[in-house]
Amino acid sequence: MSAGHGQDTDIYLGSSVFQELKFWLVNLNSVIDQFFIFTDKNTGSFCLEQLTSCVSALKGAEIILIQGGEKNKSIKSVKFLWEALASKGASRHSLLINLGGGMITDLGGFVASTFNRGIPFIHIPTSLLGMIDASIGGKTGINLGNIKNQVGTFRLPKAIFIYPEFLCTLARYELLSGFAEIIKIALVADIKFWERLKLLHLPDLVNVKANMDIWEYLICSSVELKCRIVEQDFCDETVREILNFGHTIGHAIESLSLEKGVTPLSHGHAISLGMICESFLSVLKAGMKKIDQESIINMILTNYEYYPLSIMDSDFIMEFIDHDKKRRSTGARFSLLNAPGNAVYGIPCTPSEIIKSIDFYRTFV
Repeated sequence: MSAGHGQDTDIYLGSSVFQELKFWLVNLNSVIDQFFIFTDKNTGSFCLEQLTSCVSALKGAEIILIQGGEKNKSIKSVKFLWEALASKGASRHSLLINLGGGMITDLGGFVASTFNRGIPFIHIPTSLLGMIDASIGGKTGINLGNIKNQVGTFRLPKAIFIYPEFLCTLARYELLSGFAEIIKIALVADIKFWERLKLLHLPDLVNVKANMDIWEYLICSSVELKCRIVEQDFCDETVREILNFGHTIGHAIESLSLEKGVTPLSHGHAISLGMICESFLSVLKAGMKKIDQESIINMILTNYEYYPLSIMDSDFIMEFIDHDKKRRSTGARFSLLNAPGNAVYGIPCTPSEIIKSIDFYRTFV
């Protein structure tokens, strides 16, 4: 499997990925002289020892740790990483290994793509969101304040190693966060995959070990679909925009929850709620049937808690969208659905239409 533009990124998935990683590192001996493992303290406590014990070449790697959490995907953390790499003698012949969820792969990829004008890096995603979305496709990024991924680059990792058994370390809410992106990729790209998802009852899958075959199917299908889209449009200028379904409003809801700061929503939870709003816009602007809208909303509200939005929250959301990086001079443009499995992009929506979609969401209180 590969996900690249010009040159491929090899993607390895399954229970034998550490063995694959051993062989892959051996082939780098002539060009890489130092290994760095970048992870957060929580992931490090669960996954780091397993990685280094299985891959002997990494036992002497330099470890760079930061605190976990979306708030640390910041310029402050970037500066910390740059300085850590510099102080430990990193060069263009060093390899940065990003071990963690989406925050780590986004941040680590950005640091690697900018340090010394770019050093090689690989991803070993440990969260479901990281495995099926954040590590795939070459986007790196950090947040600017509470605005998601406002600064970033397009830079491919040399390889991605997906070890599904890391899902066993995740809490239920983290599985839910990643599952929202699985719903999204099915809705924008594959009707058969969507129909299969509708048959699944997510609470039954929380016991990951007992359902490893299903999880591997979900991960592999999601990765293949995203790779297919990315290969057509690496720099996110045309068809790759369909992957933003649910994200324009969802990112605003996520930033709102960070702003309130009491119990911030996970990325996937916020995106799932964004998909409710944008399913309304899909009916209004893209011709999706209401029966399909109802099936999407049923899937989401069955698995994700409702997050209350006030009229004042609508003001925040509109202000956020007004500054969103996907906005054109002519106004906000959305990726919407003609039908499940068939998405369109660049659809202009007026402020009045966006407000109506948020008001529609409020009817599910």
